[in-house]
Amino acid sequence: MGQRRTEAFLLRLIVADDQADPELWHGRVHHVGSGDEQVFRTLQEALTFIRYRCERSQKRQAPLDELPPSSSR
Repeated sequence: MGQRRTEAFLLRLIVADDQADPELWHGRVHHVGSGDEQVFRTLQEALTFIRYRCERSQKRQAPLDELPPSSSR
């Protein structure tokens, strides 16, 4: 099994009283770790941002044995 990490997002969802259909919901999603935010008009746009941030975070995190040697010896 691969390594696990936690990503935190804050989802601000705007739903009018007469909008039971999720396709009409909109709002803002905030990635806590980076501070990046994205306004979305559809839930698919929110998921696209979440997927992008998770993939980007994964690329930044290298296992310790793959890091280059420290130059401060």
